[in-house]
Amino acid sequence: MPAINVHVKSAATKKNKIKTVTLPYDDGITDVRGLIEATVAWCVKDYNERRESGELLTALSLPEIEDKASQGKISFGVNYGNKDADLSKATADALEAFSDGIVVIFADGRRLQSLDEPLEIKNIKELTFIKLTMLAGRMW
Repeated sequence: MPAINVHVKSAATKKNKIKTVTLPYDDGITDVRGLIEATVAWCVKDYNERRESGELLTALSLPEIEDKASQGKISFGVNYGNKDADLSKATADALEAFSDGIVVIFADGRRLQSLDEPLEIKNIKELTFIKLTMLAGRMW
């Protein structure tokens, strides 16, 4: 089971912060769809475990407050609904976001283009997920 460094960046943040986590992936992943499904499954499991343990509500440091203020909202990132994340909905949303170009994925610096694009997970060392944002204003 390969462990891959995953970098996550949102174009919405003003600071150039990239979060890196190392995730274990199953050797059986053969395409981008499987990669997204495995990543979402890990994130949902991690979120639900942290929510149950009460780890989601923590004090913010001054740099975290300043970063959130620069984004326009200071929050703890708490799910006030007290619900676990829904794996099937999260997976469907992630697949749609990739298909719509809202999220782009790079594997070792190469942009992945389609859900059915083949890949060999055991040969990948780094993944980068970038969430893009729409420009302000109307589309028409």
